[in-house]
Amino acid sequence: MTHGVLSKDPEDLFYGKGWRVGRAVLREAFLRLRGDDAFGLAGNVAFRALMAIFPFLIFTSAMTAFIGDRSMADDLIDFLIAIVPPALIEPIVSEVEQVMKVPRGDVLSIGILLTIWFAVGGVDGVRVGLNRAYGIRETRSLVMIYGVQILMVVLASLVLALVGYLLVLAPRAGSWLHTLIPGFDPASVTVRLIRFPASAALFVIALFAAHVLLPARRTKFSNIWPGVVFTAAAWTLLAVVFSFYVRSFGTYASYYAGMAGIIAALYFMYLSALILIFGGELNRALRIRRLARAMTD
Repeated sequence: MTHGVLSKDPEDLFYGKGWRVGRAVLREAFLRLRGDDAFGLAGNVAFRALMAIFPFLIFTSAMTAFIGDRSMADDLIDFLIAIVPPALIEPIVSEVEQVMKVPRGDVLSIGILLTIWFAVGGVDGVRVGLNRAYGIRETRSLVMIYGVQILMVVLASLVLALVGYLLVLAPRAGSWLHTLIPGFDPASVTVRLIRFPASAALFVIALFAAHVLLPARRTKFSNIWPGVVFTAAAWTLLAVVFSFYVRSFGTYASYYAGMAGIIAALYFMYLSALILIFGGELNRALRIRRLARAMTD
C-alpha cells in the first residue's frame, strides 16, 4: 500500500487550477494504481469473476424461479444477456442459456456453494484494491470480512431477483397508467424501455455499495461519488469501445480458437476491475488535494 504523495512535482496537485488540476489528479491516481499492485489484483478479480459467473447465474435463476415462477427467471436471463455488450455475450450466450434453463436437482444449494466459493474471491480482490486505494489498513476479523463479502454476493442475487419481478410488472404498469391516464398507451411500457435505466441504476448502486461496504473504514459520500461517476462513465465507454474492437479488429479466434469468447470476456472483466480500483485511487488523489488546500488555508 502506497503512502504519501507519489508525484515528483505535486505543485499542480496541491495548488493548481484549471486543466492542470485534472492532469495532476489523474497522474497521481495512476501512480498509486501502479504502486498498489492494482494490475495484479485486477487479474485476480477477473479470473474469480469468470469462474463465478455461471454458478452465480444458476443461483440467481434458481432463486428467481423459487420466489416467483420459471417465466420470471427466463425474463431475467433475457435481461442480463441484453445489458452485456453483444460482442462479449454472443460467443457464450448458448452456454449461458443451457446452464440457466436446463432443470437440475438441488441446483439452488449447489449454486450457493459455488457462487460463494468463487465470487467471494473476486469480491475480496476488490476489497483489497479499495483498501489500498483509500490508504486503509484492514482491521476487521476474518469472520467479519467473509460475512461482508458473502452479504455482497447474496444482495446482488436478491437485487436481480427483484429485477425479475420488475420485468413481470412492466406490462402491468402500462395498464395501471392507462387506468390513471386514459390517453396513455399501455403497450409503450415494455422491458426494452426499462432495460437501460434499470441496468444503469443497478450498476451505480453496486459501485456505491462496493465503496461503502468493502473498505475497512466508512468514507463520506463527498469522498466517494467522484470515483463512482468516473467508473460508471469509463465502464460505459469501455463497453462501447471494446465491443467495437472485438467486432471489427478482434483476432481472438486466430489465437485462442474455440476459447475466443471466454478470453474476450476475461479481458473485459480485467479492464473493468482495473477501472473499479482506479476509481478508488482517483478519490484518494482528490482527498490529498483537499487536505493540502485545507492545510494551506
